Amino acid sequence: MGSRRADELEVGEEFAPLEFHVSEEMNENFLHAVEDLHARYMETTAGGAALVHPALLINFSNNTRSPSFYLPPGMAAIHTHEDVEHSGPARVGKRFRVSWKVTGRYERRGREYQVVEAPIFDEDGVLVLTRRTTYTYTGGPHRGADGPTE
Repeated sequence: MGSRRADELEVGEEFAPLEFHVSEEMNENFLHAVEDLHARYMETTAGGAALVHPALLINFSNNTRSPSFYLPPGMAAIHTHEDVEHSGPARVGKRFRVSWKVTGRYERRGREYQVVEAPIFDEDGVLVLTRRTTYTYTGGPHRGADGPTE
């Protein structure tokens, strides 16, 4: 893991998944950082524990968080497009699992792009969020570095 550059993954290939736990403290610290102290993120309700702030889930679904994400020094991933679909509530105190799969590749104006889908499931197997992100890469020997391919 980690020896293959992120830009080299082809359609159907996956980055290693990540599991994480959102504690009350973690969620509250994030809420203070983004200055969003809405009660739905801080208080237990009849529906269950407080909600995890969606931006925290989005942060944890960056492909750079995958244990297998690798780019050499001098190379960078550039985020170019984003679609996020919220499927259900994510509750504080639960564990979550995010995985990443390359679902598309294309070239535009001599630059290669990679589309990555990242679903997040809670510990009960419930899908809470799906993120589809498009990346391009710069610096170093990335695919497309020499201009358009034939």
